[in-house]
Amino acid sequence: MGRYLEDARKLYAHAVKELGDWERTRDQTLLRDAAEKAWGAMVQATNEVLDAYGGRIPSGTNARRDALHAVERQNKPLRRLRLEARFLSAENVLHKDCFYDGACSLPLVSDLLTEDVKEYLDDVADLTGTNGR
Repeated sequence: MGRYLEDARKLYAHAVKELGDWERTRDQTLLRDAAEKAWGAMVQATNEVLDAYGGRIPSGTNARRDALHAVERQNKPLRRLRLEARFLSAENVLHKDCFYDGACSLPLVSDLLTEDVKEYLDDVADLTGTNGR
């Protein structure tokens, strides 16, 4: 498994655990932390794509998004997976709305965290040949 994707999977596992802890306690801090770890998993998975297809990992969300956009424009299979749109959705819902603003819209956050982020990681593993699921 690629080094970025390995980190992504660890972050994702922590996010799922914190989501479960939130479900038991309803402690909003746990939900916000779970959302941020899931966002971190998306970032690391995106780094895996950029490393495999672009070679350079930019610093910062805007530069990373721009690099992902450029890679998608040059590679039709990537474009079909809509990684950039999925990245933007996670950035807005998990990172900005839930973690920073505390506006954790349910079930949107839990669905993104439990289904969409996992699918993104799995798609990145398939694309980059790092299928150690």
